[in-house]
Amino acid sequence: MEDYLKEKLKLSHRLQGVSNHLGEQIAESLEGSLDLVLGKMVHYQAQAEQTKSVIRKKNYLEKQKAEIEKVLNEVYNDIGNTIKATSIEVAMQTPEILNTIAKRTLNINFAVPKLDKQTVVSWFESSQVEGLYFNDWLKKLESNAVARIIKESRTALILTGTKTDTVKSIQTALNVSKKSAMGLAQNQIYTMHNWAEMEEIKANSDIFNKVRLVATLDRRTSPLCIQLDNKVFDFKDAPVPPLHWNCRSMIVLVFREKAVEKIKGSRIARLDTEGRTVQHRDGTTSTKYEKMRPQSVPETMNFNQWMSSLIISKNPADRAFAREALGSTRFKLVATGKLKMESLYYNGKIRSIKKLKELMK
Repeated sequence: MEDYLKEKLKLSHRLQGVSNHLGEQIAESLEGSLDLVLGKMVHYQAQAEQTKSVIRKKNYLEKQKAEIEKVLNEVYNDIGNTIKATSIEVAMQTPEILNTIAKRTLNINFAVPKLDKQTVVSWFESSQVEGLYFNDWLKKLESNAVARIIKESRTALILTGTKTDTVKSIQTALNVSKKSAMGLAQNQIYTMHNWAEMEEIKANSDIFNKVRLVATLDRRTSPLCIQLDNKVFDFKDAPVPPLHWNCRSMIVLVFREKAVEKIKGSRIARLDTEGRTVQHRDGTTSTKYEKMRPQSVPETMNFNQWMSSLIISKNPADRAFAREALGSTRFKLVATGKLKMESLYYNGKIRSIKKLKELMK
């Protein structure tokens, strides 16, 4: 079972690799639009500045926006088609890959469901993340990219009047757009992989009929996934990741066979260390973590148990990580026994300090 879990984790990493490769293609597509967008921007901006008529100025800027929308619409259509094709291919291959893993690690043959292309495409088009369909997300990202580019470039021209600064500003806007598009790609790849895995589970109900939701153990684990981590569900009622934007949780099979269940494995927790302060253009700051200290914990340990173990650890580095991840006040409330880790979260969200203090009354 431990080998099976390790192979599942490797598969998750391979999916991330597919997502990263897709991200490179997305970056190239957006980068390729830079010169075209800049040309449209500068052309209409110059015409708007040369006229004294407010009406004409407005018309030029409206034309500028329309031209940029046209360029990015073509780019995002290509991005959408690439994400769709890759995600569908992942879904089509998933059952055979999972069967290969099971044969190699558990000596079990899974029944492999036959997923026809039409069914997979229909599922892709009907799946949602945070209440939005794929095409809705794509249009939202496209609209945000247009607004961001226009705002950044017009600000640069007003403040500096130079083409160089305008290029930099558009590049900054495109970098944000690239990150958003990569997030959408990751969401769709994991959506289709997990859907195909659930289809395989349904085809093998004689071997297993339940699944365990397994979150990623690190400081970025979402409150929703924390509350669901390591919970077992009947496959009919199981929440299928991604449960939110950039969700990294996965599903793990719960076997009917007692002998398989007795073999317990481990999971990896990641403690990021040596944070450095990052200064942002708007004057705000955040902390960026680059170095990781991996930790092996029992397969059955969930996020709250893991974090609780760090809070009482004899290792100062563990306690320091827990304090920073939770915040000083929440850390103290749990460390002193006034509240349990489970109390920090409610309905998929983290409780405010005010709400936590109310719980102790």
